[in-house]
Amino acid sequence: MHLIQKAVLLLAIILVCYFDGRYRIIPNKLIAAIMAIGLATNVIISGWQGLVFSAAGFSAGLLILIIPFLLGGIGAGDVKLLAAIGCLLGPAFAASSFLYGAIIGGIWAVVVLFKQKSLFQSLKAIGYKLMILLAGHKKAAPPLHTFASGKSWGFPYGIAIGFGAAVTLVLGFPF
Repeated sequence: MHLIQKAVLLLAIILVCYFDGRYRIIPNKLIAAIMAIGLATNVIISGWQGLVFSAAGFSAGLLILIIPFLLGGIGAGDVKLLAAIGCLLGPAFAASSFLYGAIIGGIWAVVVLFKQKSLFQSLKAIGYKLMILLAGHKKAAPPLHTFASGKSWGFPYGIAIGFGAAVTLVLGFPF
């Protein structure tokens, strides 16, 4: 990992925290810039292998979050952000950023739900949905309130992904 890649990642994390925290959107121009710089630096440093490395990182980031996105649990910007981080720093970095980000996001979600006095309601809805799925019924469970439901529910998960990337930068890979 080169200094330019670290600098781009840190700047991206700051911008993601600002935009996702304030406006609950991660601009496509920011995602495109991260991917372009990632692709360019990896190709300049490693040639064709750098291109493959960036493509693998992009694919890893995309595949990790595509199912939660399709289920309505996260926004498209979060998926694109993890894919862009993978394009910049590779598949292992994307996976590690996701793992650390999931831990940070999970703790954050519990704190937010506790403060909103919604923790029990959310756990009950999740339990009900799991029971329906395990029983094999096709009856729809009550919807979980997610970020996609509106600004009063959920939280900007791009920040958790950004913090996960920062933790990966500091601590390295957990695997």
